[in-house]
Amino acid sequence: MSPKGKKGKGKARKPYEKPRLKNEVDSDPEDLQVGLLGRYSTARNPSGKNQHAPAPTLGEVAHLIRAYHKDNPKFKYDDYIEVFANEHDLVISRTKLSGYLKELGLYTTSRGNRMPIGAKNQLILDELANDPCQTRGPRVIKEALNLDGHKIGRDDISNIMHDLHPEGFNKRNPRAKKKKIIRQPLTAVGPDEEWSVDGHDKLNSAGFPIYGIRDKWGGKFLHYRVVPSNRYASVVGVLFLECAKKRGGVPVQVTSDRGSETRDAYAFQTALRETFAPDLLNQLIPSWRFLPSPHNITVESGWRPLFYTWGVNVLEFFNAGLFDGFFEAGNPLHEQTSNWIWFPAIQRDLNRFCHQQNNHRVRYQADKKLPSGGTPNEFDKNPQSYGGTPSLIEVDAEVIQELLDGCEEGYKRMRYVDEDFADLAEEAYTALGRPGINLQTAWGVFRAMIGQLQ
Repeated sequence: MSPKGKKGKGKARKPYEKPRLKNEVDSDPEDLQVGLLGRYSTARNPSGKNQHAPAPTLGEVAHLIRAYHKDNPKFKYDDYIEVFANEHDLVISRTKLSGYLKELGLYTTSRGNRMPIGAKNQLILDELANDPCQTRGPRVIKEALNLDGHKIGRDDISNIMHDLHPEGFNKRNPRAKKKKIIRQPLTAVGPDEEWSVDGHDKLNSAGFPIYGIRDKWGGKFLHYRVVPSNRYASVVGVLFLECAKKRGGVPVQVTSDRGSETRDAYAFQTALRETFAPDLLNQLIPSWRFLPSPHNITVESGWRPLFYTWGVNVLEFFNAGLFDGFFEAGNPLHEQTSNWIWFPAIQRDLNRFCHQQNNHRVRYQADKKLPSGGTPNEFDKNPQSYGGTPSLIEVDAEVIQELLDGCEEGYKRMRYVDEDFADLAEEAYTALGRPGINLQTAWGVFRAMIGQLQ
């Protein structure tokens, strides 16, 4: 007998049983779901559904993706995901979003753009054709292409621009030497042949813009006014007519920059010249010439001495009292009283400055085409002595006054205090004995008037 037989028949092994979890219950085979391979699955969530909402389909979000891609060309994946969640209550993953963008042919970076090189170059060339003056750099071109839905790298754009328009980079370089304006001697037949008009904004910080009209022949300051705003066409129209009334007519020509505030003045000059000088053909001698601001030299050259010999002192006197703690910004009484005092005071001082400039002797210059060796007032009163001919186009004073009477809007915009307050201020000023007001005494009178008005 074999040794195995001696020990008798061995015990049968128990089949392996999977360890049972705590509180686990037996599953009914009918409850088991079939997996992808056709087998019964014991996974806890074989359907893949959980507490998260299902991702939207491409058909549901395609129009949103296209819209955000067009309006926000710099959107990244996180931006799309955030705006979908916040604005549309849609949850979408980066992977799903990447797939949707690829199916729609959209890209969030230039590296993802698989556009052929020839097509890229053509898009760049088309955009460069919109910039004949070469004022836009690679970054601006790239942003313009982005807005059209084309993601093209800045290096690609820069390379083409360097190949085709290398001179444009030097033009846009702020340190590059700009094209110098070629200055030529100014010429004029005589006084009132040409008026030069422009606004001055260096006193805007204090609330006192200026508009001026200057004669080209002798450089005379014809009409300079402090106004609440020099940007309104109706205001400039009134100032032009006031100057015409003072001179007795209009010039042969007016020059200005291309600002829209010259609209009404342009209309007055054109109509009056056509009426009172019909023999002057506008095709040969335009009634108005629009120039780049640096070329409107007659009036522009007067702003520097005006500001640095007069305007800086105005700001010094005004700011000294403005920030001493007594003036209350936002207080209607203080603001109205300040305007009532300061606008006339500055205008009187501006008139005095213009009078000084018109009597300032200009040194003799042999090469100068315009008169020299005298004062602007002398050049204006005796042009024949300096080789000039009076050129004023005389206009009926009643016509000018009738036009001024119709400028209600312009006068309204030139008003610096309310009409009712002006009467009250006049009474308070009279009660104080009408003390003298100038730049040095203005704030002292202001304090006294505030006490009287309160």
